[in-house]
Amino acid sequence: MKNKYQRMNKEEKKKCREKFYATEKGKGLKKRFIRLTILGIIGICFAVFLVVSGYLSGEISWATWVLAGVLLFFSLVYLISPFVLKAKVFNDYAVKHMK
Repeated sequence: MKNKYQRMNKEEKKKCREKFYATEKGKGLKKRFIRLTILGIIGICFAVFLVVSGYLSGEISWATWVLAGVLLFFSLVYLISPFVLKAKVFNDYAVKHMK
């Protein structure tokens, strides 16, 4: 069953998440997911800061735009990846350990 977690109702999903986070692997992954999300938010804030400070000082160059764009791209990847990984991990756990 590829998408068992996605087909569960709200209560079953909550039970699955709670059981997964009670495991040793779940505790470690939860910390990593939080860390990835925080790094993504910090990166986005810094990219915006680069553009705004360059604009206000009047010294914005193409290098600043490129740096801010690359930083924004990777920050968005860091921000989105925990949600994608959670869905995959929860689905694997549901297939192996849930009824």
